[in-house]
Amino acid sequence: MGRKFQREHPDTVRTDWESVKTDVMYTPLKCKFSIYRNLKYMLLSTLGYVLVEASPHDIFWGGGRDGEGLNYLERLLMKLRSEFVGDDTHKPPEISATCHET
Repeated sequence: MGRKFQREHPDTVRTDWESVKTDVMYTPLKCKFSIYRNLKYMLLSTLGYVLVEASPHDIFWGGGRDGEGLNYLERLLMKLRSEFVGDDTHKPPEISATCHET
């Protein structure tokens, strides 16, 4: 739906989107996985595994049809997972938004 809207209304897309989209995506992921403990624990249960989004149509956020995708969604999740376990070898981008647990 987002891609369709973007194609139909290109004037609504940030001009710098291509250079900021991974940082923009990281903020809500961090909030979501910080607020919902069950999701955080599910993410932590994948420790030691490489995550791949099995999306045959999305070669930027997903793994693509034949593994040719860039898999950025899962890269961000693995970065977040590293942050949760205290491993700062994958230092996350600065986050300006604050998240509050419910």
